[in-house]
Amino acid sequence: MKLIKPYITACLLLLLTASCSKDFLKEDPRSNLTPDNFYKTSNDLNMAAIGLYTQVNGAFNQSAGFSTLWGGDDMTVARAGNKISYSDFDTYQANSSNDRMTNWWSYFYATIKSSNSLINNYQNATEASEDDRNHAAGQAYFFRALSYFFLTRTWGEVPLTTDNTVDYNRSKSQPAEIYALIVADLQKAEAMLPDAWDGTKRQSGVDIPPTRGSAKALLANVYLTMAGWPLKQTDKYVLAAAKAKEVIDNKATWGYDLTTNYADLWKRGGKFNHETVFGCYYNVNVSGWAWENYNMLTPNAYAPDDEGGWGDGYGEINFYKKFPPGPRKEATYQSVYYINNDPNDAVDWTKTLHKHPYFFKFRDDDAFNPVNHVNNNWIGSHTVPVIRYAEVLLTYAEAKAMSASPDATAYAAINQVRNRSGIANLVAGLSQAAFRDSVIAERGWEFAGAEPAARWYDLIRTETVAKANSDRDASEEALKNIPNDASHTFYWAPIPVGDKQLNPNL
Repeated sequence: MKLIKPYITACLLLLLTASCSKDFLKEDPRSNLTPDNFYKTSNDLNMAAIGLYTQVNGAFNQSAGFSTLWGGDDMTVARAGNKISYSDFDTYQANSSNDRMTNWWSYFYATIKSSNSLINNYQNATEASEDDRNHAAGQAYFFRALSYFFLTRTWGEVPLTTDNTVDYNRSKSQPAEIYALIVADLQKAEAMLPDAWDGTKRQSGVDIPPTRGSAKALLANVYLTMAGWPLKQTDKYVLAAAKAKEVIDNKATWGYDLTTNYADLWKRGGKFNHETVFGCYYNVNVSGWAWENYNMLTPNAYAPDDEGGWGDGYGEINFYKKFPPGPRKEATYQSVYYINNDPNDAVDWTKTLHKHPYFFKFRDDDAFNPVNHVNNNWIGSHTVPVIRYAEVLLTYAEAKAMSASPDATAYAAINQVRNRSGIANLVAGLSQAAFRDSVIAERGWEFAGAEPAARWYDLIRTETVAKANSDRDASEEALKNIPNDASHTFYWAPIPVGDKQLNPNL
């Protein structure tokens, strides 16, 4: 106290002395950052772009946002404790008060707000080179498109803004209007982003920010989605196939390819890999507390309760049973479980507490001990692949078949994914519909679990949500409501209650 009191007295004297000066109340705007005085140099643009990654990382580094995907037939969860918010989507009873889904809503809109600021001001950076201005804006266009893509696929009609004006009466926009902006943004990103980065933006030969190839890959997926529900613009199949083929034909330009072994994607040594077309990168060793730098999908989130995990979600039984055996299935799901982390008490999934197969994706991080399955930390550094080259191949296969017919190139694309997974070539001579269904099934197995290339979105665009969920094992939590593929009930998540209270038009 003897040391603190003089300090307080000195501070009060300083404050009082300053308050006697007429200049004390004068504001000096030179020290306040505003769009008018911030966007001047290349460093300013770089700082603004880095801020976008923080927000996107926050969207994909935890189970919360992914909760809206539990409506698919690949994931389920125990209806108890803090898992009820996930279960609400799994059993079709989620409402506007669901606390988990707001993670995506908030982070994606934060990304859009920052992207809007950069897009509307990058030309003011007269001290930066034209390349630096274009590269910064290209990233902002990419991230705004990515954010709206996830928002409209998850919530359908959402507010659309390209500025940062606060408007509590803004109406929701129709998906067609939202997709028009997404396409326009990605076309700009294609033109403005580089083919490769240098310096710290390139790690182990892998580009961390999005590149021209990333924009093309995302645009291909956007076109494919536009061809399905709700827009049903089937002319977009041709565009999806053409854009995906650009990526495939020029994969060497961006260094894309399938990893030789599927399991390598999920090993701790696979942080930087050439299959990730765009990903979120994390580093648990960053000093201080930096929430968006840490990945909370690993190693605890999907670990079984029997091994001290959180059990945020696990595989649905019938989906697991239909999953083709081979190295992909072995890498996707945990095969052996150590009760109370005792290797001498090893069981299969049927003997676990919840009697379900758990996903092994994201488990093998630095904090995971493979000897006894102990998780020594609840945060990790695992990369979250937002777009994978496997998705580009499957997008091309489906779009090519639906725009014309399942030709040799479409078969070659899907067979690359199947062969890497230990599965034989797809049977030849399939009809257009049968081939498409085979691709959808392949996508389900390839991206099962908490991956951004989610099974849920495939079920929505193909209007098969109810059909997929009709094949549900009797031991699963019973559905509270039944989705309808004709009326599309329960296809979209409810708008978060907080925003609805602020804006009556939501």
